[in-house]
Amino acid sequence: MTQTHRLARPPIQFILGLLALLAAFCYKGVASAPPSILETLSTTGFDTKVAIGRLARILGDERPHPVDSPANDLVRERILNEIKTLGYTPEVRDDFACRGSKRFGGMSCARVRNILFRAGPSGGGAALIAAHYDSVPAGPGASDDGAGVAATLEIAARLAGRKLTKPVIFLLTDGEEVGLLGASSFVRKDPWAKDVALAINMEARGTGGPAIMFQTSAPNGREIAALTAKPMRTIANSMAADIYRTLPNDTDATEFLAKGYDVVNFAFIAPVARYHTPLDNLAHLEPASVGHMGGAALVALEGHLAGKPSADAPETDVIYSDVLGRFILVMPKAVGYGLLGFGLLGALFAYVRSGPKGVVRALIAPLAALLVAGGVGFGALWLIDQMRVESQWWFATPMAGRLLVYSSGLLGALLALWFCRGTMPMRVLAGAWIWVTGLFLGLSLVSPGSMILAAPAAGLAGAGFLLSGMKIDRRLLQVTFSLASALVLLIFILPALDFAEVGLGFGLGWAFGAIGALLMLCTLAPIWQPETKMAGASLLTLLAIGGAFAWAAFTPAYSPEIPRPLNVQHWHGDDGNHAWVLGPGDEAAPTSLQALAPFKLASLRNSDSKRVHAPAPVPSGPPIPARIEILSETKTAKGRTLKLRVLAPGADEVVLSVPKEAQVRMLSGGADGQAGGVTFDAPKALGLRCVGRSCVQWDLEVKLGPTPAPWITRAVLRKLGPEGDPIVKARPPWASPVQGGDIRVTNQSQKL
Repeated sequence: MTQTHRLARPPIQFILGLLALLAAFCYKGVASAPPSILETLSTTGFDTKVAIGRLARILGDERPHPVDSPANDLVRERILNEIKTLGYTPEVRDDFACRGSKRFGGMSCARVRNILFRAGPSGGGAALIAAHYDSVPAGPGASDDGAGVAATLEIAARLAGRKLTKPVIFLLTDGEEVGLLGASSFVRKDPWAKDVALAINMEARGTGGPAIMFQTSAPNGREIAALTAKPMRTIANSMAADIYRTLPNDTDATEFLAKGYDVVNFAFIAPVARYHTPLDNLAHLEPASVGHMGGAALVALEGHLAGKPSADAPETDVIYSDVLGRFILVMPKAVGYGLLGFGLLGALFAYVRSGPKGVVRALIAPLAALLVAGGVGFGALWLIDQMRVESQWWFATPMAGRLLVYSSGLLGALLALWFCRGTMPMRVLAGAWIWVTGLFLGLSLVSPGSMILAAPAAGLAGAGFLLSGMKIDRRLLQVTFSLASALVLLIFILPALDFAEVGLGFGLGWAFGAIGALLMLCTLAPIWQPETKMAGASLLTLLAIGGAFAWAAFTPAYSPEIPRPLNVQHWHGDDGNHAWVLGPGDEAAPTSLQALAPFKLASLRNSDSKRVHAPAPVPSGPPIPARIEILSETKTAKGRTLKLRVLAPGADEVVLSVPKEAQVRMLSGGADGQAGGVTFDAPKALGLRCVGRSCVQWDLEVKLGPTPAPWITRAVLRKLGPEGDPIVKARPPWASPVQGGDIRVTNQSQKL
């Protein structure tokens, strides 16, 4: 008789399992919520209320305070007063710093004023507690990095008057937002830099959420030992650290790592839509996040202070992960490989012993689940992108995106189980674990730290598979060990998925859904039976996908609390062309702005890409151009060496765009021509930037090709004239300046 699969109700435990899985995937961030400020105070001694009170005094009227600006001078003076009140004697290091970057193709310069003070004995082996105090021009920086400043000062307050066995140096850098300039100046020339052994850096990329320890040096044994010396609800996993090393993101910790320090780097990152905007203010700063970061940093410091010197012993390299934020599990890499290998062998053993049916199907089914989930998720997200003009619609309603991609994952898992009808459940389960263990063993080749997310569960699953060969109740073993190992797998992987969603958005949501399908298959297989009716559950899942699709496709993408980033720039120059330019990105102008000017995406003079722009009136007030003087020129067989002086009186920032045809081989900047030099292996288009009042006169030395090429000079003023008032007023309440904010740009071209 041929079995038919009707729209019948599956067993209640199966329905409950489906609902529990979707809820777990959609609400997984709840498990990683930061502890309350009272819990942080009781476990670490870090007083969040006092720390935020200091921050409120430091920020004053909460004006943005970018590097080398009058507002930053006021913030610095208030910081110095707070430090003196704590009983320390702060020092200010004044330096015109430049930092070149081969990766980003250019150089940034600014006058920075780092703040330093120290506690404990003199000498080496010091812990460095670091944060930066400058903000971007668009926002007051209460989180980025006022939270780090507040945490640094509260940690200093906890140490005041204590007799310490090791030095502690406190560093508040300047100019981080324009290229890590304060940190670069510190490691390059500060006399205290040679004393540092461990750097604890604190950052933010949002206004709340848990504080994540997302970066360490390698090897990492000493840092993780310090971090786990005392109990603290720290969020961390070694896969995140591996991934971060590959991303084009930098914090001051980048310079500390290059100096050879041991490093732990903390940040909270939610919601990203408020990052570098006016919403990065005290009203939106979550106190629990500040306390979580400061408390975790204090625990790491205390661990370092209590640790015994081990200069003669080589440092180990470990893998680690928090367990629901309650504690951190640490193991050697060899143990990770061993547990994954044991799990793979156990799964293969169970697979072979599961009878003659479904030998091929059970091994193909997990791949089918991945492909279905990824394909449905990719197609749905692509279609939403075609329907919506907003480039990052998911930030406004992340739950819609989660429900969409993880319902796709559930559909993939259900179809895989349907594909395996007639096959022993043990074989289906073993096939899923063969894929899980194989996937993470393969992933370990590029990210050894990823093993920690699957190794504990793989070890438990392997034990269950081997015990299933004994003459005891196999069904009981299958359900008990399989559900336990699936639960452990979810406990480790779901928080990591949550951080990926918050940090990356749903541009890669289809991949999250594919991973979810494999995890769901491991969870559902223990409670699935070959006779389980699948059509009804699959239909319900399709309805969930459709509902989530409609939710994501038609809900408003922006709101005053989750705004669209939208700057207004007034471009003009000596060519007589004047334009309003919107950015960042190429999203169409809002209707209210389109009513004032015919904005369109098109090529723009003096820009290397298409920009959304419209004709603008002649700017009021005198122009603020930048010009380049050649101080000296030396010709060699390889090209020319130019000593240049850039003059931009009245500008807040100067940007030079150098074409690839200039064939620049070396750059150095600063008054002495030696600050922050960088060489390039091959010609490329470059961007040079000088920020702040000191850039009215900026000296450079450049080695370049023999043939002159046109350089574009841009002088930036961080305000618009009165002609910009109608445009600014027409900006919708759900749109906000970001990064550099609204500016006036004077463009010129000069051949060098």
